[in-house]
Amino acid sequence: FLYETGALSQVLVKEIEDFYRKSDDNFEFAYLLDSFEEERANQLTIDTTQAFCKMKTGREILFIDVPGHQELIKNMLCGSSYADIAILVVDVQKSIEQQTKRHAFILKLLGIEQIIIVLNKMDLVSFNENIFKKVKEEIIEFVKKLQLQPKCFIPISAKQGDNLLKLSKKMSWYKGLSLNDALNACFKKENNGVFRFPIQDIYSINKEKVVVGKILSGEIKKGEKVTILPLNKECRVKAIRVFNRKCSMAKAPESIGLILDDMNALKRGQILAKPKEPKVTRNILAKIFCVRPFNINESLRFKCLTQETTARINQIIRIWDIASLEPKQNKGLLETTDFAEASIITENPMAIESFTGE
Repeated sequence: FLYETGALSQVLVKEIEDFYRKSDDNFEFAYLLDSFEEERANQLTIDTTQAFCKMKTGREILFIDVPGHQELIKNMLCGSSYADIAILVVDVQKSIEQQTKRHAFILKLLGIEQIIIVLNKMDLVSFNENIFKKVKEEIIEFVKKLQLQPKCFIPISAKQGDNLLKLSKKMSWYKGLSLNDALNACFKKENNGVFRFPIQDIYSINKEKVVVGKILSGEIKKGEKVTILPLNKECRVKAIRVFNRKCSMAKAPESIGLILDDMNALKRGQILAKPKEPKVTRNILAKIFCVRPFNINESLRFKCLTQETTARINQIIRIWDIASLEPKQNKGLLETTDFAEASIITENPMAIESFTGE
């Protein structure tokens, strides 16, 4: 996809071609994002990689390539947690493996609802429609159990570029969207109009205080009212500042400065919001992934955007095993790679929102 859109430099393409020429391996686009020698030598993604791509519509998007193996689940979670849209890649020859099930489970855990499923390597099954339909039905049967509703299923040959930017004549039986069109359809529904602005810092510019940060969602206009959380205090936007210019409106994902009509008591970690405010609470019900063993008596640091406080786990409600995806016995302890639903109590009130919108 990056190659077809011209997002890759010729220097990078030549470097990878030279690498594979020396190693007597066939050139694989998959390893253009694998920068470590170990990744290229073992044909395995280990770390997350980010790549910018400018689409023909002018929209700039960021692809996050994440590893899929169970041993690297922490890296996959870190990369996926930043995503608005998930592209779940399935090898059409192997159908729905345990790894695919694990990935779908994690998408459900992270609350990512914009999911595109691509069935890759259609060239290796002679672009057969019946094989595509068979694998698609198997995946649908599984994701139903997770209450996931993928936006679409796309048959592709990533290596040959089929159904990436435009529909391929080799699969004339497929009447759906190309990957490019499917991504654009997801982005159209992306902005929910709810303004969220975590305060990163307070600057003093020309003796004037400015709160700075990045707009996570929605937009803000000069003169509008915003609520400062967890203070639950309402202020009006006097001015919007961006680098080297003034403006009267800004929207996600811009990084901006705001001047409010009351700058008292503002500090890093607070959230500016409108029109519907997030919930402010010390009691949080969360699904968590454990990266090291611990018990509920440990004191923890809870971080959410720029918010940070001390916290503890009040109760572990249920635990799932990452390997089998089955529930496991709850002994009040969490082991490495456990998924759990837990009740968390924070020392200070936190502004939070539900994945389910409740």
